[in-house]
Amino acid sequence: MSKRKIRIAQIAPLWIPVPPRTYGGIELMLHHLIEELVKRNYEIALFASSDSKTKARLISPIKQALWLQRDLKNPHAAIIKLLKLVKEQASSFDLIHNHFNFFMFPLALCDKLPPILTTIHRPLNGLYAEAIRLFPQIHFCSISQDAKQDAEKQGIPIIDVVPNGINPKLYPFNNRPKDYLLYLGRLNKEKGVVTALEVAKKAKQKLVIAGNIVGAEEWTHFMQGVQPRLNEEGVNFLGQVDFKEKVKVFKNAKALLFPIDRQEPFGLVMIEAMACGTPVIAFRKGSVSEVVEHGKTGFVVDTEEEMIEAIGKISSIDRTACRKLVEEKFNLNLMVNRYEKLYEKILKK
Repeated sequence: MSKRKIRIAQIAPLWIPVPPRTYGGIELMLHHLIEELVKRNYEIALFASSDSKTKARLISPIKQALWLQRDLKNPHAAIIKLLKLVKEQASSFDLIHNHFNFFMFPLALCDKLPPILTTIHRPLNGLYAEAIRLFPQIHFCSISQDAKQDAEKQGIPIIDVVPNGINPKLYPFNNRPKDYLLYLGRLNKEKGVVTALEVAKKAKQKLVIAGNIVGAEEWTHFMQGVQPRLNEEGVNFLGQVDFKEKVKVFKNAKALLFPIDRQEPFGLVMIEAMACGTPVIAFRKGSVSEVVEHGKTGFVVDTEEEMIEAIGKISSIDRTACRKLVEEKFNLNLMVNRYEKLYEKILKK
């Protein structure tokens, strides 16, 4: 007699489609997780916008992802619809895996619901942590040891740590990069795009910038702090790039600058770069020291001056070591294996 498939509801953020057309670390990770779980004979339902693409059963409260609806006035109405959809179908699942942070917490107030696992993809602040502590019936998972320690300091029990993983085969290795540095990510203050521009200018290096902007606050930062610097010599601004274009700029960069100014829970862009052989120069924030091996796959630094100094030493990094690290430590199979064990652990409780 064959074993019954485990039925899992995977809840995506509604901001962008799964997989992302351009930027979207959570959505990219979730896409690969779901596709692999389907291959492994799980019965998966993905709750996401209907412009998503998946081999799982797609259940959608909205036709188009929220950030793509320019005239949308009430985005939280879509989240209410999502909550109702999940609640109505909850009895058909063995487990609910939430990637949409606190928006899905009200589900835990319902009776006769399957276990809920929430992966904490975002940095915790005081109010977010306070909301999490209100729901001890939810299982919480971190994506780095640093994020786990930060959560536990704030009184949040973490059931496990599952680092993000990617399929290295999708990232072609290149041992002969071109002569430019790369910044790729949201063009906001905490991601450090202005710092990347300043560092590249002081180091007299060419810099390629790719990324997106979301919301009024980020647009203000972009217009006031970023755009005036984009016409400077050596700066090549690409704007948003799709996956194919992203991989191209990754593999041809001599280094990725990651001047993060937040308690970074993981930083998927770092392993994407290293999969192509591109070393990472990053500030010592959050998970960075867990992802980058200092002196081997890049440099972990504390100041702009140290970042500039590291750029001068980037040729000492063996790009094959960067690729090997991702293959051995941050590959997709490892991530999915860890989630499988976590699902089993929760379902045995």
